[in-house]
Amino acid sequence: MSENTYDSKNLNQLPFLEIDIEQGLKLRQLQVEQAEDLYNLTVSNYDHIIEWVPFPGLTHSSEDSRKFIESKLDERKRGKGYGYGIELDGKLIGHIEVRNIQDEEKDPEIGYWIIADEAGKGITTKATVAMSDFGIQTLGLNKIIIRAHPGNIASNKVAEKAGYTLSYTEEDHEGPWNVWVLAK
Repeated sequence: MSENTYDSKNLNQLPFLEIDIEQGLKLRQLQVEQAEDLYNLTVSNYDHIIEWVPFPGLTHSSEDSRKFIESKLDERKRGKGYGYGIELDGKLIGHIEVRNIQDEEKDPEIGYWIIADEAGKGITTKATVAMSDFGIQTLGLNKIIIRAHPGNIASNKVAEKAGYTLSYTEEDHEGPWNVWVLAK
């Protein structure tokens, strides 16, 4: 088996595979076997998420989703990031991650998305609070940011409701971003 090939046995060796939030709601490390499910979610929610994040436009097959999952497993293995599927009653409904953990040039950052049918129900906020607690309490991070496009009202509300403070706005090649900060 190559270094970047993962199976369930290999996954069991990685830390923090699940984070329970409440009854029926948890964060769980995506497995390669879920590539088709992740791809189908991306395609069926394309219009809902493409306005704010670029990855749906780069996802053309379940193979792309498999590569994404493998990249998240590799980041986890190296301690550089922790990505999770958001699951409601055992069903995959989105993704959340804390990334840039060991990047000296970037702050640790949380990114998230959820399917349209579950948006606006507080699930993303609960997942963000759980991921923030995990980052600060378990990983020992002193600061985490969330970057949200100023026009993405829902994402900005999630950051605010999760206890982040709007610190500044920045611009890069993808456009303007509100930068929300949670410090230890």
